[in-house]
Amino acid sequence: MHGHGAISIAYQNTLVNGFLKHDGNPRDIGTVRIHGINLGGEYHFSDHWSVHAAIPFVQSRYLGPAPHCPTRVPEACQVPGVRVPSPEHPESRFLDDGSAHGAWQDWHLGVAYHTAIGNYQLTPSMTLQVPSHNYPFFAQSAVGQNLVKLEVGAELAHQFEFTNLYYRTALYRVFVEKTLGISVDHYKLDVELGWFINEDVSVKTFATWKRGKGITTDDPRLAQSEIFYHHDQISRHEYFNVGLGMDYQINDRYTLSTTAQTLIWGNTVYNLQYAFGVQLSRAF
Repeated sequence: MHGHGAISIAYQNTLVNGFLKHDGNPRDIGTVRIHGINLGGEYHFSDHWSVHAAIPFVQSRYLGPAPHCPTRVPEACQVPGVRVPSPEHPESRFLDDGSAHGAWQDWHLGVAYHTAIGNYQLTPSMTLQVPSHNYPFFAQSAVGQNLVKLEVGAELAHQFEFTNLYYRTALYRVFVEKTLGISVDHYKLDVELGWFINEDVSVKTFATWKRGKGITTDDPRLAQSEIFYHHDQISRHEYFNVGLGMDYQINDRYTLSTTAQTLIWGNTVYNLQYAFGVQLSRAF
């Protein structure tokens, strides 16, 4: 409604163990532990329109035998078998040294339209993602891809009549700036089924699917040094995740939410073991 909104803070703990190749088979590259804090807000400036903004702070730590080495200078990069781009990229900070490194990631700035069609809630939206600064992308423990993205899509939600069951589904088309002329535009599909236990508590199960363009681990272009240096930006990173969650409305203003998810299928993507998240929102 006009003049209302919410602010939120969320924490997510993620563990990655290995990498899934183009054929789905795992490759042992080590582990990545990721901690993230996301600050977000939404404001309804009319009965149908809202704006939203968010920015995450991400801290990652990589442990394993396959660090991303922009130069041969670090000791870990002088090991035989560790590939280094040629020419080297001294402008890129070395992050895979076994220590935790953190940085602000991408701004998320968007607008949404809220309407009802019968008993169905329809919310088309558009969100622009812009890197907060020129952070390193060539690292197992990089905080992001350092790419501008535009996400366009719509969400449909409905509660079944005479029941406490509801569902929500959303489809997005994501346009990504090209790197070395290669597109990684993709689609994202979110599906959620939930149950209102009472007025304050609800539980849900959900799934997230991503498919799109980009190179895979069997692409012969990876032998090229610049393609290799930018491979984290131009890989497909396709996946199918499933999870469970719960929302608890503490009072009229505060809501506490928790989620846990894992990866079921992946193509040229990190092998997600689990991601656990908790979020506190305050309505105004």
